Amino acid sequence: MLRKIEGTVQTYRAIDVRNVQFEIQGAKKIIVLNVDQPWILKNGDHVAVAGEDDGRSGKFNGYAYRNDTRQIFGKSDPGLLDGYRYILLGLLFSWAVFPVFTHIPAGLRYLKFGRKVDRAASMLWSANG
Repeated sequence: MLRKIEGTVQTYRAIDVRNVQFEIQGAKKIIVLNVDQPWILKNGDHVAVAGEDDGRSGKFNGYAYRNDTRQIFGKSDPGLLDGYRYILLGLLFSWAVFPVFTHIPAGLRYLKFGRKVDRAASMLWSANG
């Protein structure tokens, strides 16, 4: 279930230019953010992150973020185009049977994730006005 966490960045750890882990004061969760453009945040920035809890790791997977201090918005790559490609390939090569069982389910997973990213982004846009 998607939800939003908002607050001030307490600490962060850069994984690479598109992946970062950080904590928000009072949120008691590590937030993992993977965005399609390089992320921009520092300690003390006020941010809002939309995503969902990862039951296995106990972390919060952020799909979109808004940095109010620096007026920046970012989101994960929805992968919708890849989803449509996988489904199309599965249908085109359905005579081989194998793609029907691998490509179409993979395409549907991409589309499901893409819708999730879009909903997370709209949660932050609607709250921003």
